[in-house]
Amino acid sequence: MGYELNREETVADNVTRILREELASAIASLEDPGDDKADTIHSVRKRIKKIRALLRLVRSDLDEETFRRENVRYRDIGNRMSHLRDATVMINTLDKLRETHPDGLPETAFAAVRGALVTRQEEVSAAFFAGENRIGEVIAAFREAEQHLPEPSGRDSFAVFAPNIKGIYRRGVKAFALAISEPTAHNFHELRKEVKHLGYHTRLLQPVWPGLFEAYEHELGTLAELLGEDHDLGVLADEIESGRLGRDDEAGNARLVTLLHEERENVQRQFYPLAQRLFAERASDFVGRFRLYWRIWRGEAETVKE
Repeated sequence: MGYELNREETVADNVTRILREELASAIASLEDPGDDKADTIHSVRKRIKKIRALLRLVRSDLDEETFRRENVRYRDIGNRMSHLRDATVMINTLDKLRETHPDGLPETAFAAVRGALVTRQEEVSAAFFAGENRIGEVIAAFREAEQHLPEPSGRDSFAVFAPNIKGIYRRGVKAFALAISEPTAHNFHELRKEVKHLGYHTRLLQPVWPGLFEAYEHELGTLAELLGEDHDLGVLADEIESGRLGRDDEAGNARLVTLLHEERENVQRQFYPLAQRLFAERASDFVGRFRLYWRIWRGEAETVKE
């Protein structure tokens, strides 16, 4: 069925089905990662994010201890693979910078930094995939999760979702306001987390009104990508400035860092107006519209009063 709600299933059955599908796909990917191991890790980490977003969508219908336990469970599984993702993203970020500034990037500095990043990627990838215990531990953790699927209370209405979506949207509004007043990497990261949650929630709700929710998912996805790009540019700049990549070329490194910060400014100019539109409503109005669309979809609202 996929990562979306089915009108013919109860809320609880939808949650169980989606969790089982995502876990089964994650395990299958890790058991047979293929040649593009970086892509495999990326897809598995995305499944973890989708699972955590689903748990947040029904959080108010779970007891708090269960939610916290399962959220931590999947967070910890994801953290076991985060170094693999980070190593690959840094290479992609540097390559994109070179495409954007083909004439402004010092060739020797680029080659040296990229070589150091590739070496790091190869080392962490070999340690994870060649070492049987590392990948085996992650697969075992997913199998353990299959035995402890959280069970929503059984309420079969939008009331299961409403307070959770409202809370996330409200936190997004506050995070955006804070990012404007204090444009730090931390504040941008906090905004991105809420944007990602809302993006996955609109994907889950897409059958309610495919055209509208696809548009929401697309715009939220674009905003999340821009915020992620800003984060990755900042992390790479920190890595170069710190000397952890082992390249003793102050002039070349300084030029790379300058270009990275210029790209961050460009990215930030792009996501500010998009975020302003997406978080222009009051949280109660945002959720109220979604509630009405849900009721119509489920056949619960025969007429709409003015």
